[in-house]
Amino acid sequence: MEVENVYEKEFIPQVKKWGPLLLIIGMPLTFIPAIYVWWAYNIIPSGSQIMAGFGLAVAVLWAVYIVEPISYYPILGMPGVYMMCLAGNISNLRLPCAAVAQETAGVTFGTKEGSIIATLAMSTSMLVSTIIIFLGALGAAVVLNHLPPFVLHAFNYILPAIFGAIFGQFLIKGYLIGIIALALGLFFNYYKVLPDWAVLLVCVFGTILISRILWERGMLGKKSEN
Repeated sequence: MEVENVYEKEFIPQVKKWGPLLLIIGMPLTFIPAIYVWWAYNIIPSGSQIMAGFGLAVAVLWAVYIVEPISYYPILGMPGVYMMCLAGNISNLRLPCAAVAQETAGVTFGTKEGSIIATLAMSTSMLVSTIIIFLGALGAAVVLNHLPPFVLHAFNYILPAIFGAIFGQFLIKGYLIGIIALALGLFFNYYKVLPDWAVLLVCVFGTILISRILWERGMLGKKSEN
């Protein structure tokens, strides 16, 4: 009980205080590379080019902005969602680290313990990835130039492999939900009846809705009496 009180009355209030503040601070800092290019090389796009690029990004990614915080919240918790917005590399790095850490620690996602473990895992991944990226930026060009073509081609499958591993990990915990999500994805990928942004929304929220219906009918564990 004391641990829960610390989590609810001390930890979460600090997250709510500093999370939005750090996001506000972080947003203008993302423009530093562009400002440096402008200052050092006198290269800057026109206003129309900036708006065109902004409009294209919003058109392609607006569905992601809605889906990711909702779909990742049960695993990452509130601290993790704030961290993912600052750190990036969510689905291909932060989420797998959090999921594996929760599995290793023997905690359930969606719980206070799971949220804390996810926070620790994401913090560690941010530190480690920053160091690796820094070292990689220094020596990657030299290493890549000496790799055979088939190894370079294999890099194209890193992201699908990560997604497949995550899917398999959660499929073990709830195979019926995994089958529903996979069936929806395959259906809309094959028949192309919806635009890409709509497919993302339908697959995520469709899986949630169908899972809720099955749970109400007692097909996904016992429904709580409360």
